[in-house]
Amino acid sequence: MTGAGRASWRVGGLPRTFTKMSGAGNDFLVFGRKLPVGPREAETIRRLCRRGTGIGADGVLFVSRRERGAKLVVDLDYFNADGGPARFCANGTRCAARFAARAAGAEGPLTVRTGWGEIPAQVREDGNVTLSLPEPIALDREVPTFDPAGRVLEPSAAFLTVGVPHLVVFAAEGVEVETLDVASLGPPLRRHPDLPSGANVSFVSLRGASRLSVRSFERGVEAETLSCGSGVVAAAVVSGLSRGRTPPVSVATRSGSALVVDFRVEGSLARDVSLTGDARFVFEGTLTEEAL
Repeated sequence: MTGAGRASWRVGGLPRTFTKMSGAGNDFLVFGRKLPVGPREAETIRRLCRRGTGIGADGVLFVSRRERGAKLVVDLDYFNADGGPARFCANGTRCAARFAARAAGAEGPLTVRTGWGEIPAQVREDGNVTLSLPEPIALDREVPTFDPAGRVLEPSAAFLTVGVPHLVVFAAEGVEVETLDVASLGPPLRRHPDLPSGANVSFVSLRGASRLSVRSFERGVEAETLSCGSGVVAAAVVSGLSRGRTPPVSVATRSGSALVVDFRVEGSLARDVSLTGDARFVFEGTLTEEAL
């Protein structure tokens, strides 16, 4: 086979065939194999994720699967829409789990290997997936919040890590999260001067003893998304550790989908943290050279 023939299954360094999936409104391009991602592939990811001129997505999943004894193991590499890698994406991990389960021809338990660690997942017949997160989650510290002009706001934000860094900002009393100008408030907090690596930002309204509404500004997408799964986990954990909310916590996202976060409070830690939500197949497609 010639070099050109060997390369014909790729476009811009990526496989031609892909699946579009959505997890609670967070949408992804899923490729059924892992491969090295260099500058060329990163640029292809940016172009394909761009809405209007590309396919449009919040990120890209490279998924492969193998057997470990009787158990299915899924290897996942995740890249944000800006072409950069990320250790963890909760909505993407649920989609990877369901993608691999369908390819294997069976729902049930499996393990997804991410940059954060191994994530046990349970794929259900109704398309929902439950992830069991690999380690306890604790609040790191509080940092000041400020508006685009640099004016300090109240309340402060909670900083914590759910595989990747997050800021959780509760809407002030009497302010509904739906009314916030996330496009203006998000960028300066996402690049908070106290956080050298930046953070995803979740804006939160408390809705009751076990309910929240969350809007998310995502690092690597550099925009508000319809949902951020790890941000939802961060918001629910902070609400349980510092705001007296009782797990399991149901979280309404901007997409209209609800995610459920369960955990056990033990002192300053949230243990046995899980996230349940949908992972939907949208369509399958084939890239052409003109996609780039």
